[in-house]
Amino acid sequence: MFESLLTQPQLIELPQDGYLVLTLSDSASDHSLLQTTGGHIAEWVVVESTYDRVSLLARIHPFLKLDIQSTCIGEANSNTADQIHRTFGQGVRLFNAIGYSPAICVSLLRQGLVIKISCEQASVHFVPLFDKKWQLVELERDYRMFGAPKELRRANAILARGPDLLLDAEKLLLEISEIEMVRNELRVFANERQIHEHRTLLSEVTNLDTQLLRRKQLISRQYHQSLERVNWQYAANYGDDIEVLQRKIESYQLLSPPELNAMVEQMFVDENE
Repeated sequence: MFESLLTQPQLIELPQDGYLVLTLSDSASDHSLLQTTGGHIAEWVVVESTYDRVSLLARIHPFLKLDIQSTCIGEANSNTADQIHRTFGQGVRLFNAIGYSPAICVSLLRQGLVIKISCEQASVHFVPLFDKKWQLVELERDYRMFGAPKELRRANAILARGPDLLLDAEKLLLEISEIEMVRNELRVFANERQIHEHRTLLSEVTNLDTQLLRRKQLISRQYHQSLERVNWQYAANYGDDIEVLQRKIESYQLLSPPELNAMVEQMFVDENE
């Protein structure tokens, strides 16, 4: 169902122990990848493997860039237990892990997702060198289209996340957009599937929509507070230095008439009594 979001197949060749580096284009915003949250963003199929090179058929999302490197630049998390063995005609797909904030996943994608490619006889090894918030899945084990409806799984995944009070305004706006997108998918699901006769499923969709609305209201409040102050726990001028604040007060006192300064001092005296 997400095939139309990927580019046309492209034949690429890598040297032995080469690296695939997938990054988000500089001109693409974080919101551009929200539409692919429920599907894969890249796919590679083994075409040929020899002792010194590997040929793959690659398809990626249009907002992504795919680079081929002979050496790995920077630090990478390698776990050989997660490597996938593929032969001719077999491939892998790249998904974001369910239950993680899209802001975190997009941030990792901007840094670059690295996959090491090595071959041993007719077998090609795909070794993910990135955080588990992204996953490589074999083509034949892509079960995301089965089980519960996609709309319900996405809604439950959002509700299962814990609140993150450290997100900035841009990331919070991304969270709000994702919730609105999933709520709209639930409405379309309820109308197109004609589930009104199935009371249990209709009740579940209604409950999910209500919980998503409450979560959106909570994040919206956090978003507006983040625009007004450095952190919702502190005052709007928390970021100012104490010395700077003292100089501001002295400047206000110099500019204000003596009667006003006396009135303010008297107000503080009355409050302390």
